[in-house]
Amino acid sequence: MATARQTMIAVLAAGPRTASSLARELGFDRGRIEDELRHAIRSARAAGHTVVVEPARCKACGFTFDEARLTKPGKCPSCRGSRLFEALVRIE
Repeated sequence: MATARQTMIAVLAAGPRTASSLARELGFDRGRIEDELRHAIRSARAAGHTVVVEPARCKACGFTFDEARLTKPGKCPSCRGSRLFEALVRIE
């Protein structure tokens, strides 16, 4: 039986996902998903997989957040807009 992190790695290998969509698919609450996702990324890299993170960005001005930010930010620091694309994570 696969652990939650192994399941998360398998889901991310099937296609890119946001932290919110992973939380819905795997039944995690939003507060716990970032820690679990960070650990799954470390585990995947240790196993030799390539992890691709498309960072969160603002829909209004195009500001790109740091790749370390895996969950959806509240506001854009540049234009203060709240319409944001969430970070996408993919494992190859």
